[in-house]
Amino acid sequence: MALLNQGDLLDGRYRIDTPIAKGGMSVVYRCIDMRLGRAVAAKVLNEEFAGDELFRARFRREARSMARLSHPCLVNVYDTSSSGEHVFLIMELITGGTLRELLAERGPMPPYAAAAVLRPMLTGLAVAHQAGMIHRDIKPDNVLINADHQVKLADFGLVRGTNRGDEVEQTIMGTAAYLSPEQVRGQQLSQSSDVFAAGVVLYELLTGQTPFGGDSLKEVAYARLSQRVPAPSGVIDGVPPEFDELVLRATEPESFDRFGDAGEFLEALDGVARAVGLHDFEVPVPTNAAAHRASAVPTEFTDLLTAQIDRCGEQSDGVADAATEVLPQSAAGVAADAEPTSIIAGHQPGAQQVSGVDETAVIPAQEYYPEVEPETAVYPSSQPAAEVDVAPAQAPRPHYVRHDEQEGLAGPGRLPQAPAVVDEPPELAPVRNRSAVSVVLWIVIVVLLLGTLGLGGWWLGSGRYGDIPIVVGQDSAQAVVSLEQAGFSPETVKQYSDTVPVAEVIGTEPAGGERLPKGRTVRLLLSLGRPTVPDYPADRDVQAFYEQLSQRTLVPTRGEDKFSDEVPAGQVVSTEPPPGAALNVGAKVIVHVSKGPAPVKVPDLKNVTVDKARQLLDKAGLIVGNTREEFDPNADGGNVAGSSPAAGEELLRGSSVDLIVSTALKVPKVAGLSKDTAEKALQDAGLRVGSVTYSDKPARAATVVESYPAAGERVDPAYPDVDLVLPAKVQVPSVTGKKVKDARSVLEKAGFKVDADGAGDGARVITTSPKSGEDAAAGSTVVLKTLG
Repeated sequence: MALLNQGDLLDGRYRIDTPIAKGGMSVVYRCIDMRLGRAVAAKVLNEEFAGDELFRARFRREARSMARLSHPCLVNVYDTSSSGEHVFLIMELITGGTLRELLAERGPMPPYAAAAVLRPMLTGLAVAHQAGMIHRDIKPDNVLINADHQVKLADFGLVRGTNRGDEVEQTIMGTAAYLSPEQVRGQQLSQSSDVFAAGVVLYELLTGQTPFGGDSLKEVAYARLSQRVPAPSGVIDGVPPEFDELVLRATEPESFDRFGDAGEFLEALDGVARAVGLHDFEVPVPTNAAAHRASAVPTEFTDLLTAQIDRCGEQSDGVADAATEVLPQSAAGVAADAEPTSIIAGHQPGAQQVSGVDETAVIPAQEYYPEVEPETAVYPSSQPAAEVDVAPAQAPRPHYVRHDEQEGLAGPGRLPQAPAVVDEPPELAPVRNRSAVSVVLWIVIVVLLLGTLGLGGWWLGSGRYGDIPIVVGQDSAQAVVSLEQAGFSPETVKQYSDTVPVAEVIGTEPAGGERLPKGRTVRLLLSLGRPTVPDYPADRDVQAFYEQLSQRTLVPTRGEDKFSDEVPAGQVVSTEPPPGAALNVGAKVIVHVSKGPAPVKVPDLKNVTVDKARQLLDKAGLIVGNTREEFDPNADGGNVAGSSPAAGEELLRGSSVDLIVSTALKVPKVAGLSKDTAEKALQDAGLRVGSVTYSDKPARAATVVESYPAAGERVDPAYPDVDLVLPAKVQVPSVTGKKVKDARSVLEKAGFKVDADGAGDGARVITTSPKSGEDAAAGSTVVLKTLG
């Protein structure tokens, strides 16, 4: 890959400044539009791909797709060219960096920061979805953050229209960690495929990692066929359950269970943000980013200042901006009168405050609980005071506490201050005397109350309780009668048991002999015997089979995945032990999941006909995909010159193989033919006569001695010329004894002119000059000497 040099011009208009980023197919340069005098970015296709029409077409598709869209959350496209030496795309210059670089710098984000990143990303994606597009490559690398903190979605190189959604992909396109299950299976795609990738991005924002792992990209891609994206709260503390639900809904294995498009996802995100009470947040610009470093140093070509400039009304000391500077700490360890830290870098629960000047200050989440006097608090009142029972307040534990409210004021993350406690007790009301009749009446009432309380206490203490009978060893009918006679309501529950035979009583819950209020429900436990491995579900769904095993008290354990020609990938293919086997309660069952058909090797299709190639692929379990023509000097025209993937590579059974058909033209044999005949033979072969040269090798006049390229060689139809070699000298044929008329015909046919020295056609030739058998220049004159 040869890089363009500083000062080079693209299309006579865009002057190259410095490279910003390099990818597998292209290089992005910062450059200057000499016509409009503005800095732009040029995405230039690598020269090894520039000659391939498929890559050119993909580049043109990206340009058309991006040019159709216009939104602040999308990278703008200004110009493109794919006809000259360089294939390039002129785009808006982003002087910040990528979301990938921001994650590398600052680690996992709290929910308010993750929402601030995801919202503009989904907004841009929703614009593409409304235009009928599917991005197919949503990932942090394609989310850019400009110097003004604007988040933009980029890289539409794999974009596809929804009107082509019924076409099945034969090749997995995208990035392994973010592929949807339908992309991995090569099934029909929809805009919910982008929703799945966006859900993985949200998971990565919250946890700092992607949900699936593996020893290879292939294992990472196939992991989502048998696993679900876990809840982020299981990886990192402090993620609200609403965000767990958001991630799980966006990454449902089946596309119809997810949000239909980015617009629905965005609407759900806004609803969660309102429910959780997230505050606004400005996404920081990554400082250690390729685009940021490239834009920070002006050059003699651009002479542009692209470093970040303070906003109007703000002052900067050149060390840190308002989002990341370390602020003075109050006595409570909270920054006074300051916005919260942008992102808690590498935050772990219990992390301590980091002092010093750094890009990001790590601040532990503060948990606030109001102080309450135990049991009783005295509150001021205009009436005589009363004792008020106060239970200790159960204050909610906030995920992150904002530190930007002034101390003592109520606000998000703070509770109101408790009322002050009155030190002096209030005055007591005066006590009045009562009559003797009143006293007697009160004594009677007290005695009746004591009697009632005693009777109630007996009933509550022991009278209403009964002993649960022991029913082990009885049959189910006898056990039901025993429980009913004891005053309880039996509820029959069946359980698996390693020791009790089927349909016999295992016991009760609560156990026999315990006391329980009469009328309560007692569970009567009947045995189902030992559990057996169930049959596979009709659709062999792994999750459904796991649930069946759990219902039988068996513990599913994922075994090694196996290839299967009959069972599709991601479904149950076999178990150890097999269905029907009896096991102990809690035993493990090893479940093997299908990896689909075993991979097959692409056969060698070199120089065979297309029909023969189709037969060979069909025999190997593969199908013919696309067919393209290409000149190959080693394959006859119309025959297969090669394949993609190449011969010997392994593919899943049923995969497609693209054929490369040779356009070569074979040179026919023209040596020994006259020039006119040779020219017609070349035309019939799709070729044409190039230059004509002469050789000293004697031969008949106007007869081809040889050709270049030689007979049998293959020629590129783009260059169809074949050079002919004719003789420079011709051997004079023998015409002695022939009549002048016949001798003239023979000599002219050999390419000579004839001088009969005035003799008539009937005269006989006795000799010639030059003589017969001598070499003479083609087109020279032969003089006849005649008799009669």
